[in-house]
Amino acid sequence: MKKNKKSIIREDNSDGPIQVVVLGAGMHAKVVADVVMLAGYKVRTFLDDNEELHGKQLLGIPILGSIKLLGDLHLDPNLGAIVGIGDNFAREQFYRKLIEFDFPIISAVHPSAFVNHRVYLGQGAVVMAQVAVNVGTRIGENCILNTSCSIDHDCFIGDHVHIAPGAVLGGSVHVDDFALVGLGSSILPEIKIGKRSVVGAGSVVVEDVADNTVVAGAPARVVRTLGRDERPPGPGVKGKLFIRYM
Repeated sequence: MKKNKKSIIREDNSDGPIQVVVLGAGMHAKVVADVVMLAGYKVRTFLDDNEELHGKQLLGIPILGSIKLLGDLHLDPNLGAIVGIGDNFAREQFYRKLIEFDFPIISAVHPSAFVNHRVYLGQGAVVMAQVAVNVGTRIGENCILNTSCSIDHDCFIGDHVHIAPGAVLGGSVHVDDFALVGLGSSILPEIKIGKRSVVGAGSVVVEDVADNTVVAGAPARVVRTLGRDERPPGPGVKGKLFIRYM
């Protein structure tokens, strides 16, 4: 994927908040927008392809219209953007739109989160409240580190990954692109979670997980293997029952 070099990570308010457009206007976007504002930005608007939302407000901020409006908004040099969609694959599609328009893409960190200064945080990443990320870890592009998750030292988190609320990763864990680590799950040190794989909520992972694999349980066992073009289940997967929490 083409990299967007106009990435912005807000560390202080010395130059005043820049304005941001949030892609998506669902409940996850609501939380992302809140983090964005707490990180020192001003959210100008939401964009969403659901026409029923157009003209309404979220957090008192207008939902201006569809994603097509990026074509006009990208001309504003003071406007950045971030994707507020929980699903990894939908989020990646909208992220590509921002790249295509050469839109400045922000990353946002909640003030209550701890991200060690020796952590690499990729563009488009959102770090929610009470998250901890320890020294030597790399976080890829367009990732979600959701509420109260913990990522220990020297981990590698690929692009378009979702680490769900309360998940705990030991040291030197490798999570590949598009993977989902479910709510309250635990990954033992030095384990690898493969590309497009899903760790079910509450699981304890004690051995590597192959690409395109759904695992669940304590200890985690393979539930099924995903087909090449099959879309993985959502963030609340538990055993064979797939429950979305957003």
